[in-house]
Amino acid sequence: MAARRPTRWRPPVLWMLGLFLGAGCTTLAETPTAAPAGRAATRSATPSSPDALDILLAQQFELGGEGAGPVSCRDDPGRGAPSRPANRPRVWVTSGQDATGASDAVAAGIGEESLLCLQGFPPGPITITIKAGGRTYTTTVKPVAELSATPSASDDLFNGRPMEVEDGGGGLLQSGFWNFLPSEPALTDLARSRRFTVAARSGTVRAESEVPLRLPRGAATMQGWERNHRIAVYGYPAGARVPIGLYHPKDREAGETMVLQRQVGRVVMPRHQVAVFTVPPDVFRTVSTDPAADGNRACLSVADLATCIT
Repeated sequence: MAARRPTRWRPPVLWMLGLFLGAGCTTLAETPTAAPAGRAATRSATPSSPDALDILLAQQFELGGEGAGPVSCRDDPGRGAPSRPANRPRVWVTSGQDATGASDAVAAGIGEESLLCLQGFPPGPITITIKAGGRTYTTTVKPVAELSATPSASDDLFNGRPMEVEDGGGGLLQSGFWNFLPSEPALTDLARSRRFTVAARSGTVRAESEVPLRLPRGAATMQGWERNHRIAVYGYPAGARVPIGLYHPKDREAGETMVLQRQVGRVVMPRHQVAVFTVPPDVFRTVSTDPAADGNRACLSVADLATCIT
């Protein structure tokens, strides 16, 4: 008769460990719950980042209007404190008043139409120096009778190229409008410090001011978009996962209604709240080609913007 095999003794600690690992594997294998539809931000359920915000794309949106920019340097209510003499030289950069109406503060705004303003400088070239994040950027401004039709670059004041200004009367010089979106590393430096210094000098005449930076929620193509296909996404909460979507017009009769086709990528917002995203080649071709015969063009947009990135 065959001898019975003795039962193996299992230490209690190993037995408990086996139960624990079995339960852990069962938990990790569970199917995650689908994210709710809509545009609201929801807390992520992923174990790796429990405090991150998932911001969702709208399924469709109506194209919004452009934000209100500055009308002119003369209309800028922050062009000088009342206590300062009117004949004192001044230099400042403005994107106008807060378009939301929440504040009367005047500052430069990332992605917003902006102006360079100078007051009380003699005729002739003027040197402009920008200091941001420990770096210095220098350019010159050239007074002209009339601004040329050459499009301004979004990284003006930071690219070293001369900038035209025209006479606004009463000793006021004003540049043309440009979308204030410096290239790296200035963009990150400005976002981290939320301010920069602008100084102007012509011979012995000199002026300087500190310009606060406004960081509204938005996105825009960066300088060199046709080559680098880069967009900047800014103003969302730090740590948020912000999706970028490709939209198409709903139909010919309702060209202002944009319908989501697919998500093309996303960025995770860093602490300084500015992220750079490179648009995939196929998406770039779609949004940069000539519009269809009905005039409707594909649209690249980010959650909550209700406007196309241009």
